[in-house]
Amino acid sequence: MRKSLITLSIITALLAGCGSDNDKSKETAEIANTSPQSMDVTYNVAQAIQITGQLEGTDAEGNMTFSLVNSDDVKLGVFDITDASTGQFTYVTDALEGTETISFKVSDGESESISTLTIQITGGDPLYPHQWHLSNTAQNSFAINRGVAGEDMNVNEAITSGVKGQGVIVAVVDTGLEINHPDLKANVVSGGSYNLITGTVDPTSLNDGYAHGTAVGGIIAAAGWNGMGGRGVAPEAKLIGFNFLDSDPDGVENAQSFENFVMSHGATAYSDSARVFNQSYGYSVPFPDLFNENETEVYAETTVNSFDGKGSIFVKSAGNGYNYFSYGGVYWLPADYFTARDEGKAANNGLPFHNSNMTASNADVYNLVVSAINASGELSSYSSVGANIFVTAPGGEYGTDFPAIVTADRSGCDKGYVISADRPNTPFHGGDHPLNLECDYMSTMNGTSSAAPNTTGAVAMIMSANPDLTWRDVRHILASTSTKVNADKAPINVSLSDTQEYEAVPAWFENAAGFSFHDFYGFGRVDVSAAVKAAQSYETDLGEYVLTDWINSAVDLNKTIPDASLVGVSDFIEVKNDMIVEAVQIQLSADHLRIPDLAVELISPAGTRSVIMTPYNGLVYQGVMDTNNTADIVTGYVDTPMLSNAFYGESTKGEWTLKLIDVNSGEYSFMRYNIDTVEIENEDSGQLQNWSIRFHGHDAESKS
Repeated sequence: MRKSLITLSIITALLAGCGSDNDKSKETAEIANTSPQSMDVTYNVAQAIQITGQLEGTDAEGNMTFSLVNSDDVKLGVFDITDASTGQFTYVTDALEGTETISFKVSDGESESISTLTIQITGGDPLYPHQWHLSNTAQNSFAINRGVAGEDMNVNEAITSGVKGQGVIVAVVDTGLEINHPDLKANVVSGGSYNLITGTVDPTSLNDGYAHGTAVGGIIAAAGWNGMGGRGVAPEAKLIGFNFLDSDPDGVENAQSFENFVMSHGATAYSDSARVFNQSYGYSVPFPDLFNENETEVYAETTVNSFDGKGSIFVKSAGNGYNYFSYGGVYWLPADYFTARDEGKAANNGLPFHNSNMTASNADVYNLVVSAINASGELSSYSSVGANIFVTAPGGEYGTDFPAIVTADRSGCDKGYVISADRPNTPFHGGDHPLNLECDYMSTMNGTSSAAPNTTGAVAMIMSANPDLTWRDVRHILASTSTKVNADKAPINVSLSDTQEYEAVPAWFENAAGFSFHDFYGFGRVDVSAAVKAAQSYETDLGEYVLTDWINSAVDLNKTIPDASLVGVSDFIEVKNDMIVEAVQIQLSADHLRIPDLAVELISPAGTRSVIMTPYNGLVYQGVMDTNNTADIVTGYVDTPMLSNAFYGESTKGEWTLKLIDVNSGEYSFMRYNIDTVEIENEDSGQLQNWSIRFHGHDAESKS
């Protein structure tokens, strides 16, 4: 009994000792596991410039996690904790100004500490949130309907990296440029512009209603973060202006002479400071067009030889004639334009009435031709298209039903497109909107006239990111980085008969060099941030530029073009030189008394097929020509130039095939609006007379 008691006492003592040791361990553990501590943090940010920041917190053991107390605290921008263990975060906002007060906590799993992140938003542009082309958040931009989020040029990452167009001068060749516009004057080169009519350094249009050039200048380089208006694609690029499209209000003088072309397109000291030229202008003709050889020489000289051989870029609008175009003061349209529209169908077999290759200057390789895309990521309803398109860029629709581009207008409510005397066509116009009380801005700028300056701004950003790039390097970057849009767009076919269909506009295709191409979009929509990133790390060597001589077919082929037959007629030219293609041009001579029946194809040795002229086009002058006037007769194509970018990166070596296909043996009519409807009689067959081809590119030995 006594033994049992003694044993029990020892066990009790041992248990008591163990308990005492455990208490000391817990006490030690409690001392080691200190609570984390957080601290208040403040950051200043500017609109649309992403910051990378750091939430502040400490823990003696270093085992902590950062998180938000309530994600609903973030009201004005996008906040993301990129590393929960360190508290690193990113934040970006479209807001002009304001304050974000965000509670965050740091936790070690047992305890936590809460502090406040304050983000002060200062410096922005009140119209930037409406500029969907820069950042598409599905805003309506003062139109009735919204766009689709994400369908934009992806500018912000480039801006965040510090590239804003610095060091690049852009020439706006247009109706003029209001150099004292409040949102442009900070970026205008003092004394750098020229008025081609008055001879002064102020290129502001002589016509109060002309605002086109000022709107273009705003798209390119409206000043950023100045608390007014919107922002340009390249908000710190510099502008010079030329009123090449202007005229004396009295009608005495027009600026569009060849002498003024030379002065405004880089061939004289008036404009040779510019590395990028924006040409938001063009023309459409209902008959086959020819190069202006004098202008082509200016384009070539400035493009290739300026800036110590680095060269310059000419950006040009493709045209706005998909549905109809104006020539000689008259609108020319497909005959079924109104009936098809009333029935909810596509007129003209769904094909472009103005193929951009119909305008010879658009077939000039030294013009980087741009089509227009809308806020939903599809071809703008009016945009001309063709194999000569290099890229597409935002042009929008008309700004009433669907978004157009928000940009600068002539300042004041008595000049430009937006004047208080007019009934406003959007809530933004007319001088009553709080963001536009002085009528300095507009929300209805559209057309390939808008797509071109969006591309011009992108080119300025690329050159700013890497000033050593040549004109060909810039084009290569655009071809390599542009975004494939509307990827599921189906081809457009036309019926020859119940059993025959012709693919007149192919779907997206990949050429033999791996470049994706579409006649609507070229290599795709410009992606500014991707292009800038590529420019910053650019190492591609394109070698010496080579422009070949014209390689000619037989002079008199006299090959019959069968009527309404997919067989068509083909001819081949064997090319022995091994070059890498950067562009291909042809010249075509073919007799046919109903040109719109003809599709023109070029097929490379690698098998890539490019439709360089679509059928059912607006080359309809044969319906109204004066057959008694030899000078007025159009027999078909005569040395007509056309351009394709579809073969970019392929080899020249091998057999190039030209093919002409007649797609229509039935009726064909067109309209001259408010004048007449004209039927052109069918010609059973035509003849391919001759053709020639030349290549722009570099030797295959060059690294690319």
